[in-house]
Amino acid sequence: MEKVKKKKWFSELVRDLVAFGSIPFLLLTVGRVAGMGLYPLQFIFAAVLFFISKAVFKADLRAGVGAVLLGLTSLYYGSWLFAFFALLVYSGLVYSLLYLGKNKKEVVKGIILGAISTGLAYIIISLIEKKFF
Repeated sequence: MEKVKKKKWFSELVRDLVAFGSIPFLLLTVGRVAGMGLYPLQFIFAAVLFFISKAVFKADLRAGVGAVLLGLTSLYYGSWLFAFFALLVYSGLVYSLLYLGKNKKEVVKGIILGAISTGLAYIIISLIEKKFF
């Protein structure tokens, strides 16, 4: 019985960590930064770039969305402590995806494409902000 409890607890933790890379969590985060300058636009633009690249390169959705959320929320809060904690949670998300048997190549592609999408969105929206605002 004890072994079953441990297994259930771990399965729930894995499921919860994977949720951090979900579309509903992305929408909640966009809602959180709404009204805060161009931050929502960065999240939306990064997500659109990722979804397009995901369709082309067949990457894991949650790994990519998680990377977008990790990068942009860390920039939003501007705290190394938050960034460290977010990186720990994201590492748990990636571990959970692999534990659940997701394709390793697709997970890695999701991480890379999410990071690229985040960087491009940050640069492009920052340039727009400097030019027009």
